[in-house]
Amino acid sequence: MCGIIGYVGRSDATGILIKGLKGLEYRGYDSGGIGVLNGGDLRVVKAAGEIRNLEEKLRGYEIRGSLGIGHTRWATHGAANETNAHPQVSAHFAVVHNGIIENYREIRESLILNGASFESDTDTEVIPKLLELNYNGDAEEAIRKTLPLLKGSYALGILCTDDANTLYCAKNGSPLIIGVGDGENYISSDINPLLGKTNRAVYLEDGETARITAEEIRVFGKNFEPVKKEIKSVELPDSSADKGGFEHFMLKEIYEQPNAVRATLGSVTNGESIDFKGFPFTDAEIRALSRIYIVGCGSAYHVGLMAKYAFEKIAGIPCFAEYAGEFRYENPVLGADCLVVIISQSGETADSLAALKQAREQGARTISIVNVAESSIAKMSEYSLLTKAGPEIAVATTKAFSCQAAMLNMLCLSIALRRGACSSVFAEIALNMSLLLPKKMERILNDTEKIKKLAKRIKDTDKCFFLGRNADYAAALEGALKLKEISYIDCVGCPASELKHGTISLIENGTVCFGIISNSRLLPKTVSNLQEVISRGADVTVFAPESLAQSLGRFNTVITYPDSIPFLTPSLEIVPLQLLAYYTAKEKGLPIDKPRNLAKSVTVE
Repeated sequence: MCGIIGYVGRSDATGILIKGLKGLEYRGYDSGGIGVLNGGDLRVVKAAGEIRNLEEKLRGYEIRGSLGIGHTRWATHGAANETNAHPQVSAHFAVVHNGIIENYREIRESLILNGASFESDTDTEVIPKLLELNYNGDAEEAIRKTLPLLKGSYALGILCTDDANTLYCAKNGSPLIIGVGDGENYISSDINPLLGKTNRAVYLEDGETARITAEEIRVFGKNFEPVKKEIKSVELPDSSADKGGFEHFMLKEIYEQPNAVRATLGSVTNGESIDFKGFPFTDAEIRALSRIYIVGCGSAYHVGLMAKYAFEKIAGIPCFAEYAGEFRYENPVLGADCLVVIISQSGETADSLAALKQAREQGARTISIVNVAESSIAKMSEYSLLTKAGPEIAVATTKAFSCQAAMLNMLCLSIALRRGACSSVFAEIALNMSLLLPKKMERILNDTEKIKKLAKRIKDTDKCFFLGRNADYAAALEGALKLKEISYIDCVGCPASELKHGTISLIENGTVCFGIISNSRLLPKTVSNLQEVISRGADVTVFAPESLAQSLGRFNTVITYPDSIPFLTPSLEIVPLQLLAYYTAKEKGLPIDKPRNLAKSVTVE
């Protein structure tokens, strides 16, 4: 969740930290703070709320120094206030932390017995207090003694007032990278804050720590032995961190979808066929699979549920979509005949990472679909498919979802061919139609007036229902999630077939309902369900392909999108649902890119 940044070099640390925190704010914006060290003088400034509040507060301070750490918080322990903001400090140490210290209560009680006092309600404050207890003039020794006592996840940035030229950091279960500059170095939760500063990075593994000065980076392993690390080049355009003329990052990212999907498909196709370079599974191993699990959280679960229907129909293999946080605890029966596909935009989602570990331990075959090549999930899985969405700044995912859907479609076709479950002719048609998706998305994006009018109409409603069957149910879940998370309207995605089993009791005069219908096979039954809610006074809008428009003449509002084959239409129907969410939130004047209580990358359980 939270974002951390650190800098050591020759420049003014304060400006670099604030700019970096703005690039990390999508990871949490309950509070923020910086700590800057100048000689032995540590200055800490914190503020509740967004980073702009911290920036405003800093105008009343004169803080100079070329070594510092910063933090933007998503609250887990303690209220979202200034006291609980990071850095948390002791007499000689300042610490910023992303993660959760699970045994903090035990540590806190022990420290209190040793005379320590606490100001915050955070789990983080035990870290500088432990460092202080273990400090005898050697910061590295204090860190070596402290880290083994911490249970849970952490990415840490640490300053010591007696070590005025050194930035320390540690990683265990939460993302952390070191940006390598020229006479200056950085730490960050991800690459975004470093865009325009450096394109070279060192990726830390769990259990590693580092001692960083302006001229040198020394990394140590789990037993604090020196470790030689590769410096990797990161190719990301600096423009990905700005809005590019759009009012919000979310709208920019919606409009980036055609190119992102085009790039994702291009990375695994050669124009005529699917080409997964280095694919480690033989055709015999694919044929031996008895079932597939697609595991993710939030939108990643929805895209997995959407793909489930395709894997069963086209690849002819039982497929189960699972929430990662539930999959871990339901004791799934896994083995070498199971394929577990983990989906995570960041590649660091805590529950998804834990589910992957469990799958590996039980002998299942594993594939990940991620958007970050050096992420923990990508490294841990047997094979990783990298989407080409690029950085996604808005909390509500759009282009990453569409790229995940495109990649899952390619995986489905590849497995179907290897199992002999579909013909080469069908696969060729499906691939060709997939390559046309970006153009069709562009058509949707070029005609948004009807969606804008719909957004004006529903902006004051207090509840909405999204109804669909099969893959359209998955789209209904995603449409409901998009609308609820940025417009704060209570939205429910429901299988249309389940209406009469309880949900219909909530339908009354004026209740807003959306029917999601992607192909003619699903049309008669779903239309029948929509008629049932209309009979009870519901205000119904239907989303459907252009070819079904004539069959939907009885409905007052029909939003259409370009046709494709049933395998692919769910990928298209998502786009107008994203636009509806965006324009509804805009009509309400809400903080679209940073909705309340949410963070982009969920790296705690």
